[in-house]
Amino acid sequence: MKKLYFLITILTAIASQSFSQPLQNSQQYKVALFVPNGAELLDFAGPGEAFTQAPGFDVYLVSLTEEPIQSQGFMTITPNYSFRNCPKPDIILIPGGGTSNLLNEPDAIDWVKQHYDEGGIVLTVCTGASIAAKAGLLEGKKATTFHNAFDYVQRLCDDCQLLRDVRYVDNGRIITTAGISAGIDGTLHLISRIKGTDIAKAAAFNMEYDKWVPEEGLMNYQNEFIQFLEAHGVSKTESKFKKELEKPESLFFVGELKNLAATYSQAGAHQKAADALLFCTKYYPGESTVYNQLRTTYQSLNKPVPPNYDDFINTLKGEGAEAAFDLYDETSQAFPNWIFFEESRMNWTGYQLMSQNRMKDAIIIFQLNVKAFPHSFNVYDSLAEAYMKNEQWDEARQHYNKSLELNPRNDNARKMLERMKNR
Repeated sequence: MKKLYFLITILTAIASQSFSQPLQNSQQYKVALFVPNGAELLDFAGPGEAFTQAPGFDVYLVSLTEEPIQSQGFMTITPNYSFRNCPKPDIILIPGGGTSNLLNEPDAIDWVKQHYDEGGIVLTVCTGASIAAKAGLLEGKKATTFHNAFDYVQRLCDDCQLLRDVRYVDNGRIITTAGISAGIDGTLHLISRIKGTDIAKAAAFNMEYDKWVPEEGLMNYQNEFIQFLEAHGVSKTESKFKKELEKPESLFFVGELKNLAATYSQAGAHQKAADALLFCTKYYPGESTVYNQLRTTYQSLNKPVPPNYDDFINTLKGEGAEAAFDLYDETSQAFPNWIFFEESRMNWTGYQLMSQNRMKDAIIIFQLNVKAFPHSFNVYDSLAEAYMKNEQWDEARQHYNKSLELNPRNDNARKMLERMKNR
């Protein structure tokens, strides 16, 4: 097979960037930014930016209705949904500004309360804490809010202790932050818990936000499952929580276990770190960042490690596609179930090549992604697009149909098939 010669400058640019596209194979979390008319812009735009810079979060705007709202007195914003018809969220973020509009809507308060009662997370920014207080979510808890709003929020709860001089207070499924920019800090903290501190730091770096100091928040919560695992090890934990582990998301987030493993590694306990990460891959098999961390841990233990994204790209560049495919097959046998690279990162590489009209090269990249992620509708959709632009109509139809088979709601594939009807 003809060798591929990639531009060194393109490869360098790709290798040096962080990628914020959602990872199709990882656990996905829906984030509803609940913005009333008059919402403070940075209260929701800052956290929204942070969530979209991290893999695994689907963010959308929700309001009382689908009618446009105004923020800061100058910006008109159209919500994606009303709270009555939006996709069921995993996280509701409530900003400050315009909160009286929510306080005077009992159904909105009930929606927030029901979400929390059913196991969802609520993150408030600034005076958004007043909504959590009205819903009864702060009773018996410590919390914080905007520096001018302590009396206002205190009147809405009978038994909450509001703290000054902290950027956020984490009570587990209810996190409150101080005003405006503090919402970014609280969001990065939550990303750290859910996906890992490495992911939160990468999101902050992409945003060029250097103000996040995790120690400025109060962690008023400890995950009992993680505490048990830390005290008793993986084997006893699996035995004790055998039934509950059928739904691991109810026990722990990937980030909590990754962060524990990082603590082990910092203390030199690399084998304990490896055990914790392997445990995590068993219950969250699609999280590529766990494998990235496990690779580093194996290196500390002087264990063999599989190739990563750069290794595959360098093989493609130096030896050609066939060698890269052989490398994938060989390492898949040596490291079964391992994720060697992020789907989104390889996909991005393919689209970069497509933008240069290097269609044959892009097709090979997408083919490698299909080999690595055969259950993702997205990789077939991308490969089909490359075939279509290269006027390989039969191959394009075949892969769009496969994408639709995996995801019948993929309207893009349906539209593309219709467009190629007479080809």
